[in-house]
Amino acid sequence: MMADQLSMFFEMQGIMIGLLFLGINYYSWLSVKRIEGADNVRMSILAPIVLIVLLPVTMWVMNSWWIPDPMSLAFLLPLTLSPFLLGRFIPVTVSARTVIKIGFIVMLISDAVWLTPAGFVATGTDMPDELKLPEGWDYLSSMPAKLSAIFTLVFVTIVNFVLYNRAIKQGTIVWGKIDFAAQFVLIFLAFTSTWIMGLMGAVRSLLKKYFHTYSLVSDLSAESFTPTLSYSAGWITAITVFFIAVVTVAALIAIRPSVAPAKEPEGSPVPVPVK
Repeated sequence: MMADQLSMFFEMQGIMIGLLFLGINYYSWLSVKRIEGADNVRMSILAPIVLIVLLPVTMWVMNSWWIPDPMSLAFLLPLTLSPFLLGRFIPVTVSARTVIKIGFIVMLISDAVWLTPAGFVATGTDMPDELKLPEGWDYLSSMPAKLSAIFTLVFVTIVNFVLYNRAIKQGTIVWGKIDFAAQFVLIFLAFTSTWIMGLMGAVRSLLKKYFHTYSLVSDLSAESFTPTLSYSAGWITAITVFFIAVVTVAALIAIRPSVAPAKEPEGSPVPVPVK
């Protein structure tokens, strides 16, 4: 299904997941900018070096030895752990903001590799040469390249998470000083994650389109067909917008200022006659 009927659905899933990683790390960078003393949080020069070389090295290793082959682990484990284990012995350091910026550029390149197709048609294995990737670049569409790209995305996110935690512990967050773009990033992340869940829910249903109950109750009606991506995306977007609207209304009701009920004026005390 990933290579045929639902190939464009999975291509859209890859695009959205790549955008999700970019949004998360962009928000991390904006969050670090509002922390006073974040410039004092520094990391070994090994960190940006590893971020830059990680993608090509992983692609070379994955094409030679498949994980978890001992040879692949012999190359990748020392490479990924070197900033944390050997960094304390190297006096040259860079700021956390610099590492996050370099990591963001690496994520853009990794996303490009992650989304590179084998050809420029939706389906089919016997593509004409003019629709295939140029010779010498076809390795970007191989499974080792895809796994290397997603591995790099995850590793950069982990490094940014470590830096963000260090900045919080060593600096002071200035509340209300974050870039206004961060609000749009948060909305984008909420919308994207919800949209991906809707997309994969559609994929799960379409995979069993000829069955009411998979392999038990068949569905051979005329309505059993695979809709186009644009049709499915329209419904998924409408459902996501409706869900976000419901959550927004619930949040507005929860944060609205509570008004204390007006107290009724108390009557003047009336003396009780003493018996």
